[in-house]
Amino acid sequence: MTQMNIGVIGIGAFGSRVALRLLWSGHHTLQIYDVADVATRMFTNDYGGMAAGSPKMMAQTCDLVIAALPSAAELREVCFGWEGLAQGFPAGGTLIDLGNTDPVETVTIANELAAGGVDLVAAPAFGTPAQAKEGRLTLVVGGPEAAVARCRPVLEIIAAKILRADVAGAAQAASAIADYLRAARLLAASEAIRLGQRFGFEPATVLDLGDQLGGGELDATLRREVVTRRFETGVQLGLVRRNLDLAARLAAATDARSPLIDATLAAWSAAERKLGYGADHSSIIKWLETLPSLKPAPEPEQETVGSPPSV
Repeated sequence: MTQMNIGVIGIGAFGSRVALRLLWSGHHTLQIYDVADVATRMFTNDYGGMAAGSPKMMAQTCDLVIAALPSAAELREVCFGWEGLAQGFPAGGTLIDLGNTDPVETVTIANELAAGGVDLVAAPAFGTPAQAKEGRLTLVVGGPEAAVARCRPVLEIIAAKILRADVAGAAQAASAIADYLRAARLLAASEAIRLGQRFGFEPATVLDLGDQLGGGELDATLRREVVTRRFETGVQLGLVRRNLDLAARLAAATDARSPLIDATLAAWSAAERKLGYGADHSSIIKWLETLPSLKPAPEPEQETVGSPPSV
C-alpha cells in the first residue's frame, strides 16, 4: 500500500515528539510547519523532514495533517486564517487534532471543515512528550468512521491505546470529563489528608482508612449500582449527608479550609431534601437529573400597541 503523505503542524514539546516518532517509523517525507518559523527550521535541520511554507501549502500535498496545538483558537487560525488548511485541502482531506481543547468549538470547526469536504478526526492525546516519542500515547478518537479508518495506521504509530468516541467533540469532552474526575478525587483526598492531620493521622493512614471504610469500593459501586441503576448498596443517603455535616464541623473547628467539603455537603443536603433520608446513597444521580437546565426560560412575547389581541 502506498505510504500516505503526512504533515505535522505545531512543533512544540509535544508535537515535535510526534513528528520524531513518525520520522523514525519511516515517514521520511514528513512535512513540518509551525507559526514560529525558527522552530520549523531547527527541527528539519536537526532531525529531517521538509519545511512547509504555510498550512495551505501543506494541505495541498498531504493526505492528512496532524495538528498538535494548545487551543481551539489556534486550530481555527490554522484551518481558516492566513493560508489556512481549508484553502488547500482537496475534497476528502483529513485533519487529525491531537489537542485537548474546547469540545464545543471543536464541533463547530468540524462542521465548517465538513462543509468543504474535509474530515476532522479529533484525537486528544493523553500522555507525556516522552510517551509520544515512544508511541505509547492513549488517544480518544472521534470523527466519521471512514476518516478514522483511513487514519488508524498513523494513529497506531503514535499510540499504544486507541479509544473510540463518536463525533469530534465527544473526544474532547472525554478529556474534560476524565480530568474533572481526577481533579475532584485529588482535591477530596487532599482535603481529607489535611483534616486527618489535624487529628494526628499520618497522610497514608487517612488514605488507608478511606479504603477500609468503603471509599476503595467507589469504582465498583459506580459500575454495579449507578451504571445499572440498581441503587441497592444499603447505605442511606441521609447517613452520608450526616457524616458530611460532621466532617464540615470538624474542618471548621480545626480551622481547616475545605471548599470541596462545603460544596459536597450543600449538594448532598439538597439531594436529601429531594429524595429523602432513606434513599440509597448511590441514587444521588437521580437528584442531579431533576435539576433545571442552565438555559433561561424564554420570556413571553409582548404585544405591541395596536396589535390585534391574541387568540
